[in-house]
Amino acid sequence: MVYVDGWRGRVGLITVAAGSATESEFNKYAPVGVGVLTTRVPLRGMSLEALMEMAPHVDEAASLLAGADADVIAFACTAGSLVKGVGYDQEIIEKLQGRTGLPITTTSTGVVGALKALNVKKVVVTTPYLNEVNQAEKAFLEGNGFNVVRLKGLEMPEPKLVPQIRPEAMYRLTKETFTEDADGIFISCTGLHVDTIIELLEDDLKRPVIASNQATLWSALRKIGIRKNIEGLGQLFSL
Repeated sequence: MVYVDGWRGRVGLITVAAGSATESEFNKYAPVGVGVLTTRVPLRGMSLEALMEMAPHVDEAASLLAGADADVIAFACTAGSLVKGVGYDQEIIEKLQGRTGLPITTTSTGVVGALKALNVKKVVVTTPYLNEVNQAEKAFLEGNGFNVVRLKGLEMPEPKLVPQIRPEAMYRLTKETFTEDADGIFISCTGLHVDTIIELLEDDLKRPVIASNQATLWSALRKIGIRKNIEGLGQLFSL
């Protein structure tokens, strides 16, 4: 069956209930002929414990999207897909593939792939997270072969506060955190509205910039065989 709203492919998007950036950006930047189907899952806090409690809801969401004839499923939550350490994103992928029979990606999987594609080895990271989540992310990135040269978070206590962070605040935080020995930048969290500052930071800091939603979209599109230079999303989409 070919759908009018996804004749090139249908991306099944699992996003956090309190967020709005992922859904907005996927629909804004989806190439012609790509449909986006969204299912939301609860996140009841910004702690490691709260992130781990999402897992059963993600399983259910994947089943719903498979039933809606998605061609690929993306679990769009950075911290939620790395919270249990190196390899946790692959565990999620294997479980959801077994459940749905579909190609699966996660945000942390997309980020790792994007950093490698851009040949980034030393990375500066900025986030809205609590320190315990920042440390889990640092361990995940370093366990995947990257050197986190600097990391700074805003210590936001509640998920609903993250979409209220203005892009210019993340721009300033990232410029303040940047160090010249980094060869790439990662702005972490799918809840952040930062698509408009990706190319600004690349211009100003002369380094490739990865953001969570951008990397998730890039990974999902590649899973369905679509490679497109999307204006506004930086060097990653020129590969």
